[in-house]
Amino acid sequence: MSDEFIKIATKEINNEITGLENILNICKNNDDVFHNAQEFQKHTHKIKGLAPMMGKEELGGLSSILDIMLNKIIEGKKIVGIFDILTESFHYMKNSMNESNCDLSQINNKLKQLLAEHEK
Repeated sequence: MSDEFIKIATKEINNEITGLENILNICKNNDDVFHNAQEFQKHTHKIKGLAPMMGKEELGGLSSILDIMLNKIIEGKKIVGIFDILTESFHYMKNSMNESNCDLSQINNKLKQLLAEHEK
């Protein structure tokens, strides 16, 4: 993996995280997330694909779970607690791009648990 690729991918992921932040800033609750799910999903989908290619597998995993949840919302499923978990996830995503050893396992487990609760 070239340094140039890492530089471009890092910039792209940071842009996608900023896009998430911009949408999150206009949301106040679950209903706002439901309304903006498609816009959120566009960003998580890009991060899901790009992060593992630059060695950020945990960030890719986090984005993948969010992507699944947001697709369920787009399909009409109401995931209670999505606003809070999305807000928390955003902070982990941002930190993972600024810290070399950011542990995302805790938030990934929370996301998996929330997803499992809504698949019953």
